[in-house]
Amino acid sequence: MPRRVPALLTLTLLALPAACASPSASAVPSVPNAEQSYWPAQDALSDAAEAVDGVGERWPDVYADVSLDVPAGVLLVHRIPSAGFDEAVRQLGLHVTVRFVDAQHSARALDRWVEQIAADMDYWRQRGVAVYEVGPTIGKCVNVGVGDPQRDAAAVTAHYPGVPLCVEQGAPAVPLTAD
Repeated sequence: MPRRVPALLTLTLLALPAACASPSASAVPSVPNAEQSYWPAQDALSDAAEAVDGVGERWPDVYADVSLDVPAGVLLVHRIPSAGFDEAVRQLGLHVTVRFVDAQHSARALDRWVEQIAADMDYWRQRGVAVYEVGPTIGKCVNVGVGDPQRDAAAVTAHYPGVPLCVEQGAPAVPLTAD
């Protein structure tokens, strides 16, 4: 038994070739416009992030960093809650949606801990602990990527009392080659 096509769909399908065949003043160019971003709000978000970074320099014990939710068009401002900092950001008069995100640690504190752990790479290598990466997780902890987190997490954490660590599986960097 033949499938029945709804009449509205049939009319649309019949009109489509005619519409495509006729010349139009609003024809789409065959080459994409390199100046137009796929995410139109991205430039405004990036500019707003730079402005907030400037405020963050004046509030180093509060400011954790910014992140962008480009598809939603939202600038996420990570900070240890502070009415003064929040007001300073609001005073910027940004033309993007800003959402404040509570952080446990400032970027300055996390960066200091990252430097301390990165300076200890030889210490860990001599003890058979493969530390592949060290970096901050915005406002939360220092991420330490090790070869065997089940075996090494307790030793790494004990060596840095009071430092918020997220010890996770890491892997050696693999350089890319141009073939």
